[in-house]
Amino acid sequence: MKLEVKQIVSAVGLIGLVSANVSMADDNQWLTGVKVYGLVQIEAQYHQDYEDTDISDIVVDEIDFGIEAQVNKWAKADIIFIYEEDGTPLGIDEAFLTLGNTDESPLYMAVGQMYIPFGNFESNMVSDPLTVDLAETGEKAAKFGFETDGLYGAVYMFNGATQNDDNNTIDHYGANIGFAQEGEGFSYDVGINYINDMGDTDTLGEVLEEVDDYDYVEGIGGYLNLNFGSASLYAEYITALDEFSADNIAFKSNGAQPTAWNLEASYTMNVGYETTVAIAYQGTEESVGLELPKTRLMGLVSLALNDNTSLSFEYALDEDYDEDDDGTGKDGQSAILQLAVEF
Repeated sequence: MKLEVKQIVSAVGLIGLVSANVSMADDNQWLTGVKVYGLVQIEAQYHQDYEDTDISDIVVDEIDFGIEAQVNKWAKADIIFIYEEDGTPLGIDEAFLTLGNTDESPLYMAVGQMYIPFGNFESNMVSDPLTVDLAETGEKAAKFGFETDGLYGAVYMFNGATQNDDNNTIDHYGANIGFAQEGEGFSYDVGINYINDMGDTDTLGEVLEEVDDYDYVEGIGGYLNLNFGSASLYAEYITALDEFSADNIAFKSNGAQPTAWNLEASYTMNVGYETTVAIAYQGTEESVGLELPKTRLMGLVSLALNDNTSLSFEYALDEDYDEDDDGTGKDGQSAILQLAVEF
């Protein structure tokens, strides 16, 4: 369901009124806290495609607006709105309820519209990594998870858009598990994730939306995020565990087994402003039918103008699949200058 701007503005006003009342309430107040937050990204974009066609524009790339209501110490509600000028009309991106309190119990449950934990997608870049393009999955799901002493994980289930029989049932599921630790000047996060049908990710789901004869294809991913002092290293790999039917997603006349990966390094320093420089090398396999590049080399310089405002420049060079692989064999490039404000 999409909401109009007037309705969202009214909701913000109501939340502000409630928040003021909450601040004056006693400990028995049923609503213990409301948090309102958001993000606005304005970009000057330049893109040259594989046919040397130039496109440039100034866009409102993304607007995020979230409301988090902690109704008591065991129950929380989240609503997140999003707008993307070139892809997503204004509407609800996530809306879910969480039951649990990881400070007192390691277990929790979340139910509603959310992004399931298939993929980690950590990055400093302006643009999403290719792992997002392949694996991000937004669904109405139930998730049961735990967090304890750095160990975390979850299992989830949902009724996906793809079906391998005549039944319209909750038969999609998956799981993730990871371990994260933070010490003085050093932290790491490592984990793996699984889904029983990779064809239900946002990108693959669009390709398979009208497919009648379909068999589920499992997917798996792994990631390692390291932070040591001012330096960071992110690595992620996601792949289908089998080939899709050639009638559904093909690669060189056979069924495709899509894969994406990302390797990124960054360093943050103070040169008048806190400045982050980063470089990433990304790639895919057997994903030409998904209109993803074969490889992508990226560089970034980002300045934190203050605690809530950043100015970033990103350059990316894409290499398409070879002509023998149904690509063009050519290169494309893009440049983005982004001003972002969080609140």
